[in-house]
Amino acid sequence: MKPVFVVDPVLQYHLIRYPGKEEISPAISQHSIYQKGFRTIYANPVPIANAACLGKDVVLDALNTLFLAIQDLIKYDKNIDLAFGFCNVRIINRNLSVVFLEELSKSIGAPQFEDNMVRQKSPVSTLWKTSYGDSWANSTLGSLVKKPNH
Repeated sequence: MKPVFVVDPVLQYHLIRYPGKEEISPAISQHSIYQKGFRTIYANPVPIANAACLGKDVVLDALNTLFLAIQDLIKYDKNIDLAFGFCNVRIINRNLSVVFLEELSKSIGAPQFEDNMVRQKSPVSTLWKTSYGDSWANSTLGSLVKKPNH
């Protein structure tokens, strides 16, 4: 597995070259290498508004304005260098390049990473057959706090 930067279709319109055109394919299963949106954290305006003590509408408008400004800068052939903590996104002459942090690539490529990403290893049909009381009894908290028998 490797980290991939998924380019928004609105930005694709303004860019000449960008990586990942052939890298992203529709996921057949949860174990697909190129998965779009699985366990992804987006710029959600609600927690940002809570942290900044602002209204959700204010934060939503600020995010939209920021993304529109990036589109305008690309449209008018300006160079952009966005340095995030985990990657650098550079748009130079309408060519997008992304450089990920080396530690991120190594941790994603580790064999135990996919096991950490899978939310549940058992099939969904077992959830239908398991009652809440059985799952509570098998959980860690259930073994510490015993419910009285009814």
